[in-house]
Amino acid sequence: MSSTHEDSPCSWLDRLPDPVQLRAMTPDARARAIGHCLRLELQDLLAVPPGHRLSPGLPLRGQGLDPLDALHLGRRIRRALDAEVPAEVLRESTVGELTALLAR
Repeated sequence: MSSTHEDSPCSWLDRLPDPVQLRAMTPDARARAIGHCLRLELQDLLAVPPGHRLSPGLPLRGQGLDPLDALHLGRRIRRALDAEVPAEVLRESTVGELTALLAR
């Protein structure tokens, strides 16, 4: 389990512009920025080996996001985007679905 990353000072989501700046972006630019950082965050959290990728159509639960990691990810999302996403929603969503939800 890779949940030792919870308090990592190098969260990819923390590299996003603040929520006010994100809302000022076009919807496409906002989705691209969030999606990029979210994928990097998940790859780090799930310890995806170099050269491998997350599956875009598979729920995160099926890619190794356990309940504890989902709680950690939820905290990072709340801190970076000021958005609440329940852990179960995180686990049942695909990367694309989660990106769309966060980019709204």
